[in-house]
Amino acid sequence: MTLLTLRARKEFQAPVAERHLEAEVAHCVGGVISPLMSNVALSVLDEHFVKAPGGPQSTTKQRWTRRQKGLPNYRLIRYADDFVVLVSGTRAHTEALLPEVADVLSTVGLRLSEEKTLITHIDEGLDFLGWRIQRHRKRGTDRQYVYNYPAKKALRSIKAKTKTICRMNVSLPLAVLLHKLNQVLRGWTAYFRPGVSARAFQYLRMIVWRQVFGWLRRKHLGVGWKELRRRYCDGGWWPHDGEVVLFNPGSVVTTRYRPRGTTIPSPWPSTS
Repeated sequence: MTLLTLRARKEFQAPVAERHLEAEVAHCVGGVISPLMSNVALSVLDEHFVKAPGGPQSTTKQRWTRRQKGLPNYRLIRYADDFVVLVSGTRAHTEALLPEVADVLSTVGLRLSEEKTLITHIDEGLDFLGWRIQRHRKRGTDRQYVYNYPAKKALRSIKAKTKTICRMNVSLPLAVLLHKLNQVLRGWTAYFRPGVSARAFQYLRMIVWRQVFGWLRRKHLGVGWKELRRRYCDGGWWPHDGEVVLFNPGSVVTTRYRPRGTTIPSPWPSTS
């Protein structure tokens, strides 16, 4: 299976090199209406793939017949202006799809971003919405499965956020630091919970623990580990301040949801 990652960019949206209020209001850069505008504009892409031969409206028999004839089948996965086209076929089929998608987007004044357009195989994997999606052989077996887990970029981002929080003023109580960290950690782990994320959660647990104790050692210069553990860990190793306990990412249990694809009802069904 070949995957095609595409991203559309508005030609009428000027690049904003720096934070400029007037430009952001005019072009909705980072605004709440920007995803809405993308969804409205890129609905032409949804309609195109719904009606295309080998698309989601094709029956199982029709897709099987196309495969027997060496023809590709398609699926479109989209979130705002980020989308992936999955192609069951050859790389040549995928490359032939590029100008077709570009023509569809040109009807609404959009164009493909060349630097963010990628053609890749499922075995090579791709990053999409913070996830790394790739097919691997299951350990101890000869069977292969598609796994989704936090991408390296997402891990670097959460590490940078927690590091920034742990650079806050050491004169503040530990409870203030823990409250800020817990909000970020709970949100990040909740997003990546439905995937193969247990190892990433354990890694983040170690990173955050080191950052918090680094903050405590800067707060209490000259105080040894034994005293810090007595004050903030009750003789253990997990920091807390009164009833405020540092959220443990490693304790989050991952869940695997079975994809339902087109069986999920849509409030706005496409008209044929």
